[in-house]
Amino acid sequence: MAKRLWDKGATLNEQVHAFTVGNDPELDQELIRWDILASAAHAKMLAKINILSKSELDSLLTALAEALTLSDANSFEIPYELEDCHSALEHFLVERTGDAGRKIHTGRSRNDQVLVAQRLFIRDAILTQCSRIGECIETLHSRVKDIGHLPMPGYTHMQPAMPSSVGMWLHAFIEHFLILLADGKRLLDTVNTNPLGAASGFGVPLPLDRNFTSELLAFSAPQRNPIDIQNSRGRYELRTLRWFSDIASATEKISWDLIAYNSKEYAFFNLPEELTTGSSIMPQKRNPDVVELLRARASRVRAAEFELVMVTSKLPSNYHRDLQYSKEPLLRSNAQISEIIPMLSLVLSSISPNEDTLQSAMSDDLYATYEAYRLVGEGMPFREAYIKTAEKTATGEIRKADLEKEFESIDASWRAELKLAESDFTSLKKDLKSWAKRLHAIEEPLLRA
Repeated sequence: MAKRLWDKGATLNEQVHAFTVGNDPELDQELIRWDILASAAHAKMLAKINILSKSELDSLLTALAEALTLSDANSFEIPYELEDCHSALEHFLVERTGDAGRKIHTGRSRNDQVLVAQRLFIRDAILTQCSRIGECIETLHSRVKDIGHLPMPGYTHMQPAMPSSVGMWLHAFIEHFLILLADGKRLLDTVNTNPLGAASGFGVPLPLDRNFTSELLAFSAPQRNPIDIQNSRGRYELRTLRWFSDIASATEKISWDLIAYNSKEYAFFNLPEELTTGSSIMPQKRNPDVVELLRARASRVRAAEFELVMVTSKLPSNYHRDLQYSKEPLLRSNAQISEIIPMLSLVLSSISPNEDTLQSAMSDDLYATYEAYRLVGEGMPFREAYIKTAEKTATGEIRKADLEKEFESIDASWRAELKLAESDFTSLKKDLKSWAKRLHAIEEPLLRA
């Protein structure tokens, strides 16, 4: 029977086993490929310091390549009795390579094995989500070009406030997503340190070459201090979840806008029928369920951040089994974000404006502030102009036809800002493409003998 990494032959209560294993065998299907790649780097390092022979290394790399093929086909088995992907991978290697597989755990613990696998997963997740954010920005840019010229009221306190436009509204989200893209790039820099070599959090008395494994895995440097490395379990996951939460926050806001502006009370935009659902009792209803669920899913992502805070915030230094639960909120939220952003892009690409409704919503009183500034331009103090304009508004003396041109300078301003945003986007895409090229380049050399 396959044995757990820590199994020394003592009997384990089956109820305790079930409770401690939980759903790790299912969750670890997402981590196994990263454990495989990290194991290849570790094996090469062990050969470099003469713990593995050349033939042992070759046999391990062959077996690891086989495991990676199985993992990518979702066919790598993680038996329940082996608890997780780390025990399952070592068992796989022992079956195929004998003593070489029994040697591969030299100089590492399951603790740093988990840390490095999750760190590699986080890097890949950040890059993947950055790519999706970029696609959403491109969708927003396309819609600005198509419908950005249309006027639209701006609201404060949910009340009509001042003239705006569809373009200015969409551009706001371009800027928001650009910030998220830049945050993702900075997060890559933050998490890109190598925890491998800390073992259980206190190092080992072997000449481990941590710079070598860092180079093989494209980490910027080894993470320093083994206790801090162990203490960082959950810390980088939480930083990633905070970034996911910020993405969710942007999704909530734009979803709320879309729900309101699609309603009959506003009727600024229409969702195509194929993106709506119906009522089981009211024949006339077409509901924006997809946007409401975008808003709800975003809230679930934000809740995962709080979940991880509660799991990790009470812990002292070093390893504690509580940290097993740092994994699921990260994996679950990454899966949610992977569906949220493409769905948001689909909705944004599909909405159609009601031009007549938008035009008719541009009522005269929206231009009251413009009238106040027209009076200021004639030399009147602002507070006096404010009072005078309020009186004109009350008596219906504001005429938008006399003031519409005042929006031209504001329109020109945000369009100039959009050009700057396009430049920033180009630069960020270039940087992230360089990151992706660097990380994707590690895989083939890692498994090459």
